[in-house]
Amino acid sequence: MFRKKIFVLMGVILLMCGCSDSTKTKEISYDGNLIVNRVDDFREGENENTKINDEGEIILEDSSLQGKYISPIMATEKFNELVASWNVDTPEETEIELFVKAKIEDQWTMWFSYGKWSQEGTRGSIEDHIDKTAKMSIDTLEILWGKDADAIRYSVELTRKDSSVPSPKIRNIFLALKPRDEVEKVSALDKDYLIELNVPERSQMVVPEIGNVICSPTSVSMVLEYYGYDIDTEEVAENVLDKKENIYGNWSFNAAYGGTKCKYSYVARFTSINDIKEKISKGIPVIASIKTKSENTLIGAPQTYPSGHLLVVRGFTVKDGEEYVIVNDPAAPEVDTVRREYKVSGFEKAWNKIVYILSPELN
Repeated sequence: MFRKKIFVLMGVILLMCGCSDSTKTKEISYDGNLIVNRVDDFREGENENTKINDEGEIILEDSSLQGKYISPIMATEKFNELVASWNVDTPEETEIELFVKAKIEDQWTMWFSYGKWSQEGTRGSIEDHIDKTAKMSIDTLEILWGKDADAIRYSVELTRKDSSVPSPKIRNIFLALKPRDEVEKVSALDKDYLIELNVPERSQMVVPEIGNVICSPTSVSMVLEYYGYDIDTEEVAENVLDKKENIYGNWSFNAAYGGTKCKYSYVARFTSINDIKEKISKGIPVIASIKTKSENTLIGAPQTYPSGHLLVVRGFTVKDGEEYVIVNDPAAPEVDTVRREYKVSGFEKAWNKIVYILSPELN
């Protein structure tokens, strides 16, 4: 993928006002609109009752029940939305909470929480999280009043009930940015994306009671099975449920659960269909978010999706000179009709360029 540069502002940071008395910078890189922090990146931050272990993970100090890691300030290109995701291990009786803040015209927002996360226990987003310049809408930090942010910082709190309980571990942090003015990336691609990955089919509609609201965990379950993790769809749904909002579609929580199985699992913002083609050519299925208002947008879909929908892109093909995207659409009424082919031209109109990626490698 196209690689850009960002700068990390180092030195003494005044956390309450977001000011810095340092001009030192450290140059790091990221792919497209995705910032990835892991291993060596973590060593540049601040630790409060936390440390970096030999595997490059953030953990609590040996006797600490609660601690915090604070990242350096990262200067970015201008953006108006941010979705964070994380890969963590949370043993029983432990939890983590990720916070982000953004700089807008030399002023910092408050610290916004993505809610508490634990695979076994507490898991819920924060309601009515807003200040004068930005708001958190469940899983998306939105910059208000038509303005843009140009720097970000995150912190993560780790908690455990007792010092005898293993510490939670932070393995990867991902920050997906949405620039206000997106420029489509132009790539010279070979036809190696014209393949079909063997992603198992699952229908959300055959699941009793919750079937009509679990497109996201159903999509995650299909990709997990593709990688060899055959987990019941309802079990996946239970493990991604945002217990505060009572929804199954919290993007950050879905990615977090995927990361309990795959080494890397994250939310990303792509710039064009070429980004999906690149993943497919590498054998990586893509969970994509779409929205349609009429049947004419995505011809052949089981229904329209005015409130949004998640499906799995598993390949591409060409028919009569026109490209089609091959998907597993979990809204199909039966398993044997989940695999579908939609015209790429229609898919591009429906797709909002938000995706989940689950992969054993970061590529």
